[in-house]
Amino acid sequence: MIKTLLTIGYTGIALGEFIEQLQEARITLLLDVREIPISRKRGFSKTALADNLKQSGIEYRHFKWLGSPKALRHEVRETRDYDRFFSGVACHLCQPDAVTQVEEAVELARKYRSCLMCCCENWLLCHRRCVVDAVLKKQHFTVEHLREPTTEQTTRKAA
Repeated sequence: MIKTLLTIGYTGIALGEFIEQLQEARITLLLDVREIPISRKRGFSKTALADNLKQSGIEYRHFKWLGSPKALRHEVRETRDYDRFFSGVACHLCQPDAVTQVEEAVELARKYRSCLMCCCENWLLCHRRCVVDAVLKKQHFTVEHLREPTTEQTTRKAA
């Protein structure tokens, strides 16, 4: 039986709704793939998020090396060159620490109903795409995105 790996971005929703979506999807483990797990949005920084998830029956793990490097994030904000961004993230995920964390994430996703999380609402413009690709090179999963992008979000790339 092929396992399912889910992804979610938290921009645009409140913490309660975020946790509800995870619970509705029967997630038992959230894999945080932000380089730096802090947020200006209340409840989404590492410790607060882990505590809130635990109260809801969901475990939390942070994978720093699966986050998009700061320089790449800043560059894509300025240039809107997503091809270059995704290429850079894919290269970053080939580094030894990242490869190790991809392998750890795969092992956990085999055992638990897991969801990759980042802040980006639109997975089509998020480094989670590259993380999913790296995971799928190690293990076949069916991939589902808990928040599908709107038409407006999918056209932003062309803007």
